[in-house]
Amino acid sequence: MKKYVQLLLVIVSGALVGVMIFSAYKLITDKLEHKEARVKDSGAATEYSIKQAVSPTPRVYSTETEDAIKLDDEISPLNSMYDLDKFFSDYPDAVAWIYSPSTPIDYGVVEADNNEFYLDHFLDGTRSLSGSLFVDCNCNRDFSSENTVIYGHHMQDGSKFASLVNYTNVNYYREHPIMYLSTRDMNYRVEIFAAYLTDADSDTYTFSFDSPEAYDSYLKRMASQSDFQADVELNSEDHIITLSTCSYEFYDARYVVQGKLVPIH
Repeated sequence: MKKYVQLLLVIVSGALVGVMIFSAYKLITDKLEHKEARVKDSGAATEYSIKQAVSPTPRVYSTETEDAIKLDDEISPLNSMYDLDKFFSDYPDAVAWIYSPSTPIDYGVVEADNNEFYLDHFLDGTRSLSGSLFVDCNCNRDFSSENTVIYGHHMQDGSKFASLVNYTNVNYYREHPIMYLSTRDMNYRVEIFAAYLTDADSDTYTFSFDSPEAYDSYLKRMASQSDFQADVELNSEDHIITLSTCSYEFYDARYVVQGKLVPIH
């Protein structure tokens, strides 16, 4: 009996040591993968950044575009920050670059034919623990959907979309009321109008609407549940983006930030 107990203790001890070794291995490899992901993100920003600072210049649009779309007078800071033509040329899945001043959000955005691939892949298709920011595959690639949804991980190091949850604080909203987004064909100022906790299956993730009235009702409903009140005018002719990241208050919780797309130079 004594030998049996001793053997059992040896087996249990061995199992515990194995678990400890495996846990330490996972901890080390996860840290290395996180570091590698940060290096990749930093490398992308560095590769496409304009080396010599230039004064803001307007983006040149075709006459047809300017005739069709009323542009606000503001000049996008992204014009002088990145060589976006090269970025879009290098990555076929690239659809935008999003930038939130004075926050970690400063990334390229991609879209695949599914919503799984870029959960754990970098812009170039290589494996990456932090994935990429990506547009829901049900949305139009040119952001012409009424509501274009962009997903990003809630990384513990504060990268990707982790900073979105700061919008629970009204003072954070007051300090960061706008973002900027550039697509292949257009620059936008993103006027934040709502941020709130929701469920992954909520009607927040509605991309298109049967009528202007249905869309107008949706916009009012989203704004009404926001953690702050924003002075942003909305109507059924507007296009919006919804930035979505995981939250942990309940199963499948998401924190979303929504903004109106305003075309600019």
